[in-house]
Amino acid sequence: MSSPTTKPDVQLPKPNGDFYQVAEVLNDSERAILQKVRTFMESKVAPVINQYWLEDSFPFDLVPGFRDLQVAGLGYQGYGCAGGSTLLAGFVAMEIARVDCSFATFFGVHSGLAMGSIFLCGSEEQKQKWLPPMARLEKIGSFGLTEPLVGSGASGGLLTTAQREGDTWILNGQKKWIGNATWGDVTIIWARDVADNQVKGFIVENKTAGFKAEKIEHKMALRVVQNALITLENCRVPEENRLQLDTSFRDTARVLRMTRAFVAWEAVGCAMGAYEHALAYAQTREQFGKPIAKFQLIQDLLVKMLGNITASLCIRCFPVKDLPTHWPKPGPSVLRGNAERLYRAGRHSLQRSRQPRHPARRLFHPLQ
Repeated sequence: MSSPTTKPDVQLPKPNGDFYQVAEVLNDSERAILQKVRTFMESKVAPVINQYWLEDSFPFDLVPGFRDLQVAGLGYQGYGCAGGSTLLAGFVAMEIARVDCSFATFFGVHSGLAMGSIFLCGSEEQKQKWLPPMARLEKIGSFGLTEPLVGSGASGGLLTTAQREGDTWILNGQKKWIGNATWGDVTIIWARDVADNQVKGFIVENKTAGFKAEKIEHKMALRVVQNALITLENCRVPEENRLQLDTSFRDTARVLRMTRAFVAWEAVGCAMGAYEHALAYAQTREQFGKPIAKFQLIQDLLVKMLGNITASLCIRCFPVKDLPTHWPKPGPSVLRGNAERLYRAGRHSLQRSRQPRHPARRLFHPLQ
């Protein structure tokens, strides 16, 4: 009678949420940039970010290293911006969110909303003045649209007002949930012009008299982002700091439309990180004498997670600019679809990870 043979230990591949290597659609130089971002996020951010999440604080000491990646202003040409394709910008947003969605939000608010407002709605002089230092992360930007009593009704119901007196605008009102505003340098404030009732944008330096930013405490999600309640009390802004190409909420909507896609990319990154943590945990957590990843019920959940991630990733990789002109452009529907699929993926990961300090829990809350 022959003795039973033992199976040799197999070295499992590292968990990878991009199962079909969709990132290969990028060219060599773009993939090199993406790899730099991944290396930074995995080596510098991942080891410390859980503690910052628990403390409701931001890792300011990581900003210089992030600055060296030179990714601020991806998708914008000129003015010292990183340039490149919008597809690369989306992959970078996903890669950052894969490790931490709060850090991705810090980047998205600064590079997407704040810099994007100036890039789309600013004059040539304003772009030349503000975009280069923001691209170098020497000045950190915020985006002030949401108010305590005004969210989705911002197009016609902003309570923050702007009144012109000669070459000066006087801003009064409040903005809420404004990321980066507690420590940043510049905030794009959207206010209703009392003269024509139209929404106008203003580049407001945070040190301006009458501008006060208070940190919002005890958040459930995106805890690393330093969100602020901004109070504007007779805050005087020169006409030269009004976004010169912005005349109504239609122009504000152009900024929102441009950046909305990156929120969908971040959702993919969150789910990807949650899946990879869940898979790594399932491969090492043992019950009944073997890793739980060997049980079909666990495998079914992991496959569903990966399927949702892959479907969302493929949707995001079909560039909107390449769609036929008669097709409707994907906007909120894509964002909603990504969020729904990836919420399910995050929920499955949380079932595997009950510890409060587990990264899957931190990644799940933004999806929720």
